[in-house]
Amino acid sequence: MSGNNNPAVGSGTGAAPNLANQQPIDPADPAHATWLSNLQGNILRGHGRDHTVHIFARLPDQMAAARALVVELTKHVTSARKQEVERQEFKDYRIPGSIFGNFFLSANGYRRLGFDDQALSAAFTEPTGQPRPTASNFLDGMARNAVSDLGDPPPEQWEQGFNTGDIDFMLLLADDDEGYLGRRAREVVDELAGRCHVLRIERGKALRNHEDEGIEHFGYIDGRSQPLFLTTDFVDLENGGFGPGTTEAGGGRIDIWQPFEPLKLVLLPDPLANRPDCLGSYFVFRKLEQNVRDFVIEEQRLADTLGLEGSDRERAGAMVVGRFRDGTPLVLSQTDGFIPKKENNFRFGAQDESDTLRCPFHAHIRKTNPRGDIAKQFGAPEAAERDHRIARRGITYGERNRHPNAFQALDDLPSKDVGLLFMCFQASIRNQFAFMQRGWANNQGFVKLDPEGAPITGIDPVIGQLDSEKADGPKPDRINQIWRPEYDKAGPTKETFFGNFVKMRGGEFFFAPSIPFLRGLAT
Repeated sequence: MSGNNNPAVGSGTGAAPNLANQQPIDPADPAHATWLSNLQGNILRGHGRDHTVHIFARLPDQMAAARALVVELTKHVTSARKQEVERQEFKDYRIPGSIFGNFFLSANGYRRLGFDDQALSAAFTEPTGQPRPTASNFLDGMARNAVSDLGDPPPEQWEQGFNTGDIDFMLLLADDDEGYLGRRAREVVDELAGRCHVLRIERGKALRNHEDEGIEHFGYIDGRSQPLFLTTDFVDLENGGFGPGTTEAGGGRIDIWQPFEPLKLVLLPDPLANRPDCLGSYFVFRKLEQNVRDFVIEEQRLADTLGLEGSDRERAGAMVVGRFRDGTPLVLSQTDGFIPKKENNFRFGAQDESDTLRCPFHAHIRKTNPRGDIAKQFGAPEAAERDHRIARRGITYGERNRHPNAFQALDDLPSKDVGLLFMCFQASIRNQFAFMQRGWANNQGFVKLDPEGAPITGIDPVIGQLDSEKADGPKPDRINQIWRPEYDKAGPTKETFFGNFVKMRGGEFFFAPSIPFLRGLAT
């Protein structure tokens, strides 16, 4: 498609924030007002709504019509500053926030807006250079390297709408009132009728346990151990900085594991906005179907294999995830019910070898957040791990016969049509999400050998998929994970495979442009 070679829309002279900040930023500080007003919400802090609608569509072929439509849809976008103002008003006055909105563009969407490949290649660069390089990147889209790089099913097997390669944008709408959200989404779809092609609509619905904590369909508390960016994510900061009494908001201490990350983990200058105070973020969307029934059956089989009895049977699932269902970290406790329940103050590799006897290397939270394993095993700086982190913003989807609980009969557990709408923000898809999936979750050799010498890692038992170098090539031999019947003891182990209960049903790579860029398309 021919189009505009100029990789910039709009102009301005606003101040750029320091993306390498070493302390969390105060969203109420007037110095941050402009760039937070230009930034889309949901990136630095999740929107927090319990219901979502995700509209995937193709823009008009005519550039002027495509740009006009995007400018119009920008009215639904919530800025990071507005999100923070509404959060504070809810805290102070219990006034709920307005309907929340995000707008994301795929590389195809930018092309349809008139930006040619030369302009896009200059704007969206994701350097390689990791120990296990990934091919996946924003400009190529998810489908191109999904099989060979991510271990996904072939795109032709993805669900309708995801398998066309025509997704130009995703509009996210969110609210706590499911009925109100549905009516507003209906209005938006009606506005789009005849102007663009709606390819697919997904609906998210948060699951909560009896303590009103968010969980996923396997029953485990979700959303723990997120990177934190704002002062309001912490309690008892001393003059804006960390002190001995600082804790996570609603959580525990941070003297062992520091959840804070600088803005550069998720933000980068919006390359097409031509304004220093305009920032954006790469966004990944993946629909992950969960086979809850077979997962629970395999949990019980694993408990039987290990000879676990009574309350100790819960430890089988905790070894799969790395946490018990209530969020208690396995590395800190042999049983659930740890106090404080939101404890996140722990490391793996920085402790002695006994942490491996408590939490296996293949546990999901250890595979995807090694917390010191790489630094200890390979002598790499801690940044080698932390730079791959992502800001997760997912929500569950699908209906259940009954509200999830620990005592459901197998007949009440779904085997399909439920799962997670996985979403995350990052400064580089190649170096963060894709690296984590390929280099960690799918990598059977990550992170190391067992202290006794046996190769034990295997794939991540929750999201790991056996990858291959070629889409049509053979899959590598499957390595059984090794499990310890006794907690914190180096006795005999058992080998068995746990996995394949999560299937990718479709998705795409996007970019979250700045709000001035979206509005500036009118000119």
